[in-house]
Amino acid sequence: MVSINLKIEDFIDYCNKLLGNLVFIVEGKRDTKVLRLLGLNGQIVEKGGLSIYELVDKIFLAETIVILTDFDLEGKKLRKKIRNEIQQRKGHGRIDSHARQLLFRFCRSTRVSEIEDLKQFIPLT
Repeated sequence: MVSINLKIEDFIDYCNKLLGNLVFIVEGKRDTKVLRLLGLNGQIVEKGGLSIYELVDKIFLAETIVILTDFDLEGKKLRKKIRNEIQQRKGHGRIDSHARQLLFRFCRSTRVSEIEDLKQFIPLT
């Protein structure tokens, strides 16, 4: 169990050290809540009921973008749509794939496919 916690901590530490105008994109409120409880700092934007275009408009000024959609089929499709829309527009920041990769490795090793299911790894205080 200790090594699992170190991996989620590595993800949180990496994300919290990213500099500049940074934004995390998640699917919904429960994802935001879990990431905050795990210790993630920074601006989080929820897709919620926004269209892809509205979402990308909302993050226009971000220098660094981390897309943290779920790792299931729907989450992968959504990530691809968001990434494509960001890349088609000029002036948007760069997409940081390393943070997502860190989280993906952790989730794969623990068989978690949805961000909100990370709640089981929130440290007890």
